[in-house]
Amino acid sequence: MGAAASFYHLARLRRRLAWPAPKLEELRRRKLAALLHYCYKRIPYYRELFDRIGARPEDFAGPEDLVRFPLLDKQTLRDRRDEFVDPAADRREWIEYRSSGSTGIPLTLWYTRAERLRMGHTVTRELLFNGLKPWHRLVNVTEPRHAAPKNRWYHRLGLMRERFLSVYDDYGANLAALRALRPHALIGFPSVLLLTGRRMLDDGGPILRPRLLFTLAEVLTGEDRRALAQQWGVEPLDLYGANEVGHIAFQCSRRRGYHLNLDSLHVEVLAGDRPAGPGERGEVVVTSFDLRVMPILRYRVGDVAQWLDEPCDCGCRLPLLGGVAGRSDGFIAGAGGELFSALEIALLLKPVLGIGQYRLVQERPGQVRVEFTAAGRETSPEAEIHRRLAQRLGAATEISLVRLESLPREQSGKIRMVVSSVPSPFRRRDK
Repeated sequence: MGAAASFYHLARLRRRLAWPAPKLEELRRRKLAALLHYCYKRIPYYRELFDRIGARPEDFAGPEDLVRFPLLDKQTLRDRRDEFVDPAADRREWIEYRSSGSTGIPLTLWYTRAERLRMGHTVTRELLFNGLKPWHRLVNVTEPRHAAPKNRWYHRLGLMRERFLSVYDDYGANLAALRALRPHALIGFPSVLLLTGRRMLDDGGPILRPRLLFTLAEVLTGEDRRALAQQWGVEPLDLYGANEVGHIAFQCSRRRGYHLNLDSLHVEVLAGDRPAGPGERGEVVVTSFDLRVMPILRYRVGDVAQWLDEPCDCGCRLPLLGGVAGRSDGFIAGAGGELFSALEIALLLKPVLGIGQYRLVQERPGQVRVEFTAAGRETSPEAEIHRRLAQRLGAATEISLVRLESLPREQSGKIRMVVSSVPSPFRRRDK
């Protein structure tokens, strides 16, 4: 997608935020019809589902009829992944992406570059709506794989320029880079921004005050929100998404809930096997209208939320989701008392070859236990697991490895990627 096409698409996305409900619903019906016809013709898994329920694409009048399909979970998407793609497709241009496995089940996903670009446009829309200007300096503290090159002509003019820092780098080094860059807007994991902010307040150096602060990837608790506002001088705006389907919803300046990106997604909140009512908590289930390489229908993202039956006066007419609760991993403490983002440490293990499911358990500072399954009986990922953790946490941190046939699940059915007993260091400060 060229620069002109990108600007046109982004402007079109912005206009949709103010669309009346009937116009938005018509778009959603058209997108769903195109998606279902594609799945029926090209995707073996969904062709089997259509035949099983005795339906054809034209039998679905709108997104509400998707309830005829069974729910899709991560295990099925992983175990039958080749059935979710067109067997006749040319895969040479596909992008392979491995999700973090926050529920204990890592996934390999495929996209086209255009699909990834459309996901990025959705995020940009969220940032611009919340006050980001094209000339603002935006710094994203993220995984290196998300650090997309910015080499288009408008980037060279200083427009929509985004700089990337790695969550794996030392907090002090990232803080020094932030002080040099002086960002107007900062985006990152809540835990990483909290630890960087604490370093900033403690080292006696210049205090940064970005105009905008965005968080994503982890649950943003009320305590974290207040601590971040105290550190950075601005209350964070939280963005909600999943690797499999892209950004699902975003907070606006009112911060009462999350506006759903319903022009690209269909979102259900299910209380058991029925739709949850307003204010009733339920499981979040998502269908993406725009994915074709690996279409995802009625996918259980693993989070809990509730509908907010109230309009927002911010100017965005997309409905609100509230009470989003998912992964909240906290922190891991090294032997010297240094704190690390638990999510950051867990993500270090994602590229390890031969590792299947895994979780990190910390019961006391300076000690970490890794419980994991291997991808095959002949694989031995232990040395690489130990090397990666010791390099980041320090040689003095006690690291033990426990290889299991399967990992124990919680009552919810999830396998938490991190189980940490280390309390939040910001709770006492905030109080």
